[in-house]
Amino acid sequence: MTTFRRTSLLLAFMLATSPAYGQSTRKKQSSKKPPATSQPVKTTKAPPADDADGDESDEPRVFGSPNEDEETSVTPLVSPDAPAVAKPATPSASGEPAVASAAVTASGPVALFAVARTSAAEEAAVKLEDELLSRLKASGVAMVDLGAAFPPSPPASLTRADTLFEQGRTDYDNLDPESAEAKFLAAAEAYTKHPAELSPERLAKAYLFLGASRMLNGDSTGAQDAFKRAVVADPSTTPDAALFGQDVLKSFDQARADVKARPAGTLVVESKPAGASVLVRGQELGVTPLKGVEMTAGQHPVVVSLPGYSAFAQYTEVASAKSTEVKATLEPTPGLSAVRDAAVHASTEQSFERDTPPPEARAIGERLNARYVVLAAVARGDKGHLKAELQAWDLRSNARLRGVEIALTPGAKKNGPDAAADQVRAFVNGVAAPRVAEGGNSFSTLIKRPWFWAVVGGAAAVTAGAVYVATSQDKGRPFNPVSGGVGF
Repeated sequence: MTTFRRTSLLLAFMLATSPAYGQSTRKKQSSKKPPATSQPVKTTKAPPADDADGDESDEPRVFGSPNEDEETSVTPLVSPDAPAVAKPATPSASGEPAVASAAVTASGPVALFAVARTSAAEEAAVKLEDELLSRLKASGVAMVDLGAAFPPSPPASLTRADTLFEQGRTDYDNLDPESAEAKFLAAAEAYTKHPAELSPERLAKAYLFLGASRMLNGDSTGAQDAFKRAVVADPSTTPDAALFGQDVLKSFDQARADVKARPAGTLVVESKPAGASVLVRGQELGVTPLKGVEMTAGQHPVVVSLPGYSAFAQYTEVASAKSTEVKATLEPTPGLSAVRDAAVHASTEQSFERDTPPPEARAIGERLNARYVVLAAVARGDKGHLKAELQAWDLRSNARLRGVEIALTPGAKKNGPDAAADQVRAFVNGVAAPRVAEGGNSFSTLIKRPWFWAVVGGAAAVTAGAVYVATSQDKGRPFNPVSGGVGF
């Protein structure tokens, strides 16, 4: 009896103390306070970042996922009641819109193209593109470097000209002035055929020896002409007294004095498209349209260049006391031409109505390594006035800026190019718009989330334009409108 009672008491004690022990254990565990962190929210797992460098600091928040069951607790980029949308920058005290801080600036360069929907609007499209680019660059927006994307052709070789010059030197030293004159003249002509690669010192030296050779042949007038060309090619040129006699030195000094005494001329340079750099003897004079630049009368190598275009180069005779005009038509490189064709296809009315980026826009972004593609389409309105419509796509997030109308009438400020550039800058430099997850049917997931409608509603407040978040993405690589394949 005693043994049975002891066993019963032991069982009763175990049953009584076991729950209490478990409860005390749970209370002890729950009493531990978690480390202080920002309050997590429940969201779906984000897909891998699109960036090759793995930097996720600029990745927008993911809305929706193909697998709704997989959820985790993360710290949001923004609070749920303040979704990330592009916002116009706050104007500064001077009235100029302030550039967004680096903390909220989305990464990735911007590709911008203005296209004409009709042939009558081509000139206006070129001007609009130049104005938008200038405004965005001045406000600190990172634009695509077309010069790096489409490098110029390799420089022409001057080996033949150098060889002719050395042959002329040999003939001159061997007292064969007739052969030397022919070689130096051929060398000068070979140099002037490549003004973009020409060194002024080389050309001036060829003319100097040409004049000396003519003097040995008894042609004083021809020698003076060659010496004057040498002075114009490189004003710092001076004959070496160890190589030339006093007759050459005296004649050259007279040629220098005659060049200085001639009235200067002016150089006017225009280009299509405008905004090209103008270089003379390797020195940059400005950008086109270039007007009224005073220059020494004589022949000058004029090089007009624009990133993405083949350079225009020629030797130009600047007349004394007159204005000399140079009109350069710049041809786009084959790569840039293909990109511009894609921009035309991506800027049609049908493309602007798409809910996702046109495949041509994605092809542009891939070719130029651009995150943002901005397209402005120029056409004539009902009353015959030129107007433009602008759209911008964030190819990473599918966020969209649309409905930006640009007035192209002179003096337009409220809806002019400057105002449009400010909206593009606000879209790019604003808080990154949310990115839709790839794969699966994410639209049904999006519309169930209350902050999705807050984003759509808040995005409409971007000045005169609006940001729209696309709900699907075109699968696969972009279509190439040039070759019919993918990519460029």
